[in-house]
Amino acid sequence: MNNKVSAAIIVVLLAIAGYFLMQNIQLKKKIHEQDNASNPNIAPAVPETRPANPEGVSPFDKPNIDPAASQFKSQPSVDTMPVTVMKFDKMVYDFGRINEGDIVKTQFKFTNAGKVVLLISHAQASCGCTVPTTPKDPIKPGESNVIDVVFNSVGKRGETIKTITLQANTEPRETVLSIKATVIPKDK
Repeated sequence: MNNKVSAAIIVVLLAIAGYFLMQNIQLKKKIHEQDNASNPNIAPAVPETRPANPEGVSPFDKPNIDPAASQFKSQPSVDTMPVTVMKFDKMVYDFGRINEGDIVKTQFKFTNAGKVVLLISHAQASCGCTVPTTPKDPIKPGESNVIDVVFNSVGKRGETIKTITLQANTEPRETVLSIKATVIPKDK
């Protein structure tokens, strides 16, 4: 009886394996038919037999032209923008003697002394303790404005010099302003 059960199990397992084998064959046949229907007889690429350049012509004789170059209008770069001149009332401001922890402020007054609109694109301080604020709007020729600078002396001691680098449509492109202070340490 044990042999009959074993034989029945083997027959059932073979039938299941045969079923999955047939399903696999049918699936592969469908995939093959779909591939043939979507890619009808694509011939392999054949290399071109004629030379890239006619005989006696150097590839360097042709101008190097980008065919897509004329499709896009160019934006004026910072290097090609018209430039102007910034005239400051002072380039360095000295706060003198201040106590450690004091927060002090100053302004650098300037005038657009050029003939085109002045655009200040960026202002960067040399330290996080110094914060410059520049005008966001364009400054017309002949107009004046200010750059506000706040200096926080927390953690600073002795002679301190910080710089503010401005980037604008000027020549030179960068202008450096400075602030100074003698910070008197707190008594501990």
